[in-house]
Amino acid sequence: MTTTVAVTGASGFIGRYLCPALEEAGHRALRLGRGAPQGPDDRQTDYSRHSLTAALAGADAVVHLAGRRMTREDAPMDITPFWPSNAAAMADLVAAAREVGVQRIVLASTIAIYSPASGLPYRESAPARPINAYALSKLMAEAHLEMLTRAKGPSAVALRFAAVYGHGEKGTPALMKFIGQARAGETIVLTGNANYRIDQLYVRDAVSAIQAALASDAQGVYNIGGGRAIPVGEIAETVNEVFGNAGNIRYDTDSDAPMPKTCMALDAAAADLGWRPAFDLRAGLEDFTVSCE
Repeated sequence: MTTTVAVTGASGFIGRYLCPALEEAGHRALRLGRGAPQGPDDRQTDYSRHSLTAALAGADAVVHLAGRRMTREDAPMDITPFWPSNAAAMADLVAAAREVGVQRIVLASTIAIYSPASGLPYRESAPARPINAYALSKLMAEAHLEMLTRAKGPSAVALRFAAVYGHGEKGTPALMKFIGQARAGETIVLTGNANYRIDQLYVRDAVSAIQAALASDAQGVYNIGGGRAIPVGEIAETVNEVFGNAGNIRYDTDSDAPMPKTCMALDAAAADLGWRPAFDLRAGLEDFTVSCE
């Protein structure tokens, strides 16, 4: 059955992959954002309740990708800049969605709501230990969404994404920096502990998880990750191999101390959403090379 899916933050990194994927699957994708409309399914909104009500008209579901991300200029523990867009705005989104008859809300959240104190691998039942104010604002958004939809709907689900990468992303500094260096034929220099491990998620897997969540009636929160914690050294070496810069790497590491991993258990997503990642690191990077041609 064809559905109409509104995507907030549609011009962002994941949105630019998600909207075409929805259309390829036979759905109509309404692209919501602050910019002036460029096409027939583009809808401008300032994310106030009144504006969202107009923008969501005709939508069966909403994928909420919009929000404020953390930058290097942000004070890590100051929630002030993140509160309005990431947490407080949820009330207007739910109210508008309910008013126009939206049946499903999918919220993009983050692995950063966990920390090593949550236990490894991170599980949805583990205690949340946000690592910074941005992560706290996303945890608050999850809780706010659940509270607001608990009694009257729409049905809602939050997806806790690992570090998402792919062509067009600028928010995964280490991996994207490595890709830029490899493409330029530069030597990748690793400092610190090269065994630091990161759960990396390819953008097309993030998109397929959203599609699975839209098709499911599951509610609550679900981990969406790459399936393993990958050492930074392996990430750099794999990037070099895929982008034609093999061997051009130098280890200036200065620590052999045990390093924390950031890896999520995916059992719940597999059981309830029928989702597992399709791309390991090499496959994701190889697809990346095609995407950026």
